[in-house]
Amino acid sequence: RVGCVNVTRSPEGPIFKKIEKIPQPQKVWGWEIAVYLFLAGMGAGAYSVGVILGWTWNLSVVVKIFHVNFDVAKGVLYWGPLLVAIGAPFLILDLGIKKRFIYACLNPRTSWVARGFLILSTFIILGLIVFGTSLLFPGIDLRSSPLWTLLEGITLLLAISTALYTGILLKSVRYVPIWNTLWLPVLFLASALSTGSMAIVLAMMACGLTFPEAQELLARAHQVASLERILILMEGVILAFYLYTTYQKKEEGEVSVRLLFAGKLRWLFWGGIVFLGFLFPVVLELLSTWQPDQPILLLVTGISLLLGGFFLRWAILASGVKAKHPLHKFLELRANLGPSIPKGRGDLTG
Repeated sequence: RVGCVNVTRSPEGPIFKKIEKIPQPQKVWGWEIAVYLFLAGMGAGAYSVGVILGWTWNLSVVVKIFHVNFDVAKGVLYWGPLLVAIGAPFLILDLGIKKRFIYACLNPRTSWVARGFLILSTFIILGLIVFGTSLLFPGIDLRSSPLWTLLEGITLLLAISTALYTGILLKSVRYVPIWNTLWLPVLFLASALSTGSMAIVLAMMACGLTFPEAQELLARAHQVASLERILILMEGVILAFYLYTTYQKKEEGEVSVRLLFAGKLRWLFWGGIVFLGFLFPVVLELLSTWQPDQPILLLVTGISLLLGGFFLRWAILASGVKAKHPLHKFLELRANLGPSIPKGRGDLTG
């Protein structure tokens, strides 16, 4: 609670005394949800960007590992569902494996957890089919099949829905102004595309440095990094609008933003989000364009940006201050105005 009102009785009627409490951020959702939001968003964003790049480039790099051919180019483009599958158990871990999780999943009409479970499970299953087939069967021309293109289109929509859902899950919580805004799903979608594209960059670099046959992926990684620079700028603009509109809500919304800017979360915001998530990666990406033969620059850029993406979700979770219940606001208003009931009518015992 952010505040409460003490009500006592007297012969003249009820007396309202306002008792102030310092607003405190929520502690119900912790690091498990932050990890889930990060991995699910990054995986969904990576798959979305990967499908679009796959349609654009028709890239194929076949590598033989243990006498088995793998199309590693398709693998790095479509590996996003693996990240979502790794992140989903953290949501279950926070809810609890037994009653809370089962109850939430069995009520899709009233529970966003249940709706999200359906979206995530469908995306993971279909996405892994696309990933596994593209990786393990490089000799098959899947692009010529309309059914395959339809499957990729469906999974792309599911990936975007998954990225949006990570924000909708928080938005569905009532009386938390910094969560209950349409800007939050948009912000998480932008962050998912940004971190997801960087996940593809890092995967391309790993394959290009590991396999001599995959040197082409190193050059492609710099092309994806150029796209990522646009995405990170879009994310920064959306984050600014998100915080501005939240601050304009006053009361608990303003308190949440102050916690991020100058409160106990300021180091997480300025150091983890602004510096590691935006400023440092942009500078390093510019340096990597001037020195493309130094892969360490792009590697450090990717690690820094991914850390910033995780800190963004952690900070938004940690800064959630629950607003006062409408009944509390009514009682506080009565307390501020003072008793206005004529003598004799406010006696609750009469």
